[in-house]
Amino acid sequence: MISTELSTIKMKDAQRADLADSIEAFLSAGGAILEADVSTTSSRKPAYGRQSTPNFQRPTVKEDSDQQALRINKLAKTLNRNEICAKEGISLGVLKGIAKRYDIEFLAGPKKARAPNRATPEAEALMVMRIKDCIAQGINRQQCCKSLSISSTLLYRLIKDYSIDYPKLKPAFR
Repeated sequence: MISTELSTIKMKDAQRADLADSIEAFLSAGGAILEADVSTTSSRKPAYGRQSTPNFQRPTVKEDSDQQALRINKLAKTLNRNEICAKEGISLGVLKGIAKRYDIEFLAGPKKARAPNRATPEAEALMVMRIKDCIAQGINRQQCCKSLSISSTLLYRLIKDYSIDYPKLKPAFR
């Protein structure tokens, strides 16, 4: 430390003399003092700041994420988002986040063969059998809806799609 106090300068004279003797001995033994060029600045950018966010993932986790992103990128060329979610076992929100982070575009459009709340063909076949049981019992359409816990719209659609002969309620005597 540089001090302008005269008493401190006089006090450090002994240390300065010891340092000068040590340097003299080093140079006489064949040592060389290298002087670094301090005028140039490093062109390396800092690994922090507004331009880049720090990576908080461990290397193994980062590698797993990169591998998953590569798999998703390959699948995105042929499958739609819902199929990729089912295959990878992730939610649609996670898939969208990965796609945004890794610039993945899904080329295959969504394939909606039926409405999202529509029953599967197996479930519909089971309902058709239960509807035929209701016909055999001789109950009307509304009672059939209540006993099967289905909507009347679904009942009417099944009657139409499967060509079921379900008689309408007979007019009451008035």
